[in-house]
Parts: sequence; C-alpha cells; structure tokens
Amino acid sequence: MSWHLLYLMAWLAAALLGWLATWCCRWLAPRWGFVDKPKNEAHKNHRQATPVLGGLGMCLAWLAVIGGGIVAVRIMPAVMGEDIRRFLPGIASVKGPLLVIMAGSVAITALGILDDRKAMKALPKFLGQALIAGVTAWLGVRVTCLGPNPVVNWLVTTLWIMTVINALNFFDNMDGLAGGTAMIAAFFLLFIAAIRGQHFVAMLAAVTSGVSAGFLLHNAPPARIFMGDGGSHFLGYGLGVMGALTTFYVPGESPTPAPLLIPLLVLLLPLFDAVAVVCIRLRAGLPIYVGDNRHISHRFVQLGLSRPSAVLLVCLLCFIGGAGALTLLWLPPSGILLIMAQLAAMLAVISIIQFNRTKEQ
Repeated sequence: MSWHLLYLMAWLAAALLGWLATWCCRWLAPRWGFVDKPKNEAHKNHRQATPVLGGLGMCLAWLAVIGGGIVAVRIMPAVMGEDIRRFLPGIASVKGPLLVIMAGSVAITALGILDDRKAMKALPKFLGQALIAGVTAWLGVRVTCLGPNPVVNWLVTTLWIMTVINALNFFDNMDGLAGGTAMIAAFFLLFIAAIRGQHFVAMLAAVTSGVSAGFLLHNAPPARIFMGDGGSHFLGYGLGVMGALTTFYVPGESPTPAPLLIPLLVLLLPLFDAVAVVCIRLRAGLPIYVGDNRHISHRFVQLGLSRPSAVLLVCLLCFIGGAGALTLLWLPPSGILLIMAQLAAMLAVISIIQFNRTKEQ
C-alpha cells in the first residue's frame, strides 16, 4: 500500500461517513430544534425551513475517520507498504498536535452550533474564536516561517485561524458554496503536503476534503441541510490549521520564497470576498458582522445567473486560484510575476462586479 492509496482510502471513508453522519443530522436537527426558517434574518431567502446541523455531521465523521485510521495503523501494520511502515514510529511525535487539533475542532464546532441554536452576539463569538485559536497556537500548532520569535508566530497563527474561520463563515451564503470551496482548498493543501512528504498534514487534508464532499451530497442545490456556523467554523478552523502546518517553502527546492503565499492564494476567493464585503458594509455605514446579500455569489445572481450556476462559477474561480498557487513551488521569478498578474486580473474583474453593482443599488 502506498501513501497515495492511503490518501484515497481516507478521502473515500471520510466522504462516506460524512454523507451518513449528515443524513443522520438531517433527521435529528428538527427534533433538537436546529432549523433555519425562511426570512429568519434579512439576508436569508431560502424557501422552506431547513435543518442546520451539518457541522456536527462533518465533525463527527472527521473524528471517526481520524480515530479509525490511528487504530487501523496500530492493529494492521502488516498490510502497510514499506514506505508507510517506516513512518509508523513517528506517529508518537504527532500525537500531541493531533490531540490539540481534534480538541480544537470539537470546541470550535461546539461554538458554532451554539450560535446556530441561539444567535450569539458578535463579541462573545469572536472572543470564543480567539480563545480556541490562541490555545491551538500556544500548544504548538503554529506557523514557523516568521523567524524564531514565538510571540510573533503565536499572534500571526491566531489571527490567521480566526481570519479563515470568518472568511468561510461569510462565504456560507448559498447552497454548496462554502462546502465546495473547502473541499477544493483542502485538496490543494493535500497535494502540497504530499509533495513535501508531510503525511500527517496530508491525511488531515484528505479527511477534511472527504467530509466536505460527503456533506455536499446533502447540501447541493436545493439543500436538504445547511452546515450552519458549526460547519463553517469546523471547516475554517481545519483549513487554517493545515495552512499553518504545511511547509510551503524549502530553500533549494523552490527558486524563490513565493510559495509562502500559497495558503493565501488557495483561499483567495473567500478571503477577498470577506475583505470586499467588509469594505462595502463600512462604506454603507453598516455593522461588518451583520449578514447581507452583497457577496460575490449574490452579484453573479444579480447579473442573471441562477444560484447553482453562480456557486459553480465561484468554485471554478477558487480552483483557478489554487491551481495558479501550486505553480509557485517551481516557477522562477518571471513566471511568478505572470501568475500574480493573472490572479490580480481575476480579482480586478470581481471587484468591478462587486463595487459597480453596489453603486447601482
């Protein structure tokens, strides 16, 4: 058995369990009072009451696959290939970070589910995010490319994780959008971690991408269940952690330090959309934390696309950004400038759509 086969098996197991757990949550959500009613908030315009417990399903499936994988490796080492068995002694070295990530995933999902049950005020929710992200970084899951200063690394990691969580939360505004974006982003992080031989991070990415795919089978338009804040917090936390742990730049292997930009480019669309929407709300004198219909997906619908087509278009743009980001691993400076110009042009097109439509309203 090779690592590539192991990644595929983990992805398939996660997708299957993600589908099953989400199906169970579709049944449980109305009984537990987790239902998103139409027009419950001004920016919500779905047509019928919809269960909103997808985050719990994804988190439970993710935990089951990770835990099951650890047990399988311990009781069936003989079926593993030699290139995998020689890494088995190293499992103990990632036990601590893995426990931190698992505990953080449960905590951040619980925070989001509490908000789904009864809307929290912005400040307590942000403080909860900061606490969970800060503890995660304090316990060693942090970026290391900024030098030996632990305080700076801790602060940047905490802000990074919080930024990704809220960007994905903002992006959860149409059926299939946040889940599709997370699945694509996790796939690219899997690809990069596998190239770097970071099998721990690659497995996390494979399972995260898989549970997103399983959830999407229920969330594709018309959605039978929403991920809610529980889901966007879970996926955002996972993507933030994996972005912090992945080694993007290795001196001697990459011509320039440009690969350090890869996590930003893999998540380019949700990050850019969050910044654009915040700017639009500030210009309109509105609170930045109150949802609205000013996201890029809504702009595409206002241009005449159907909602499924708008979601597909945004996901394709996410794929373009991620694919362009991967080339930074190998390109010389001239090629990097070309890729950056290409992505800048894409953002310029989106900006024209975003801000021009805003003026017309």
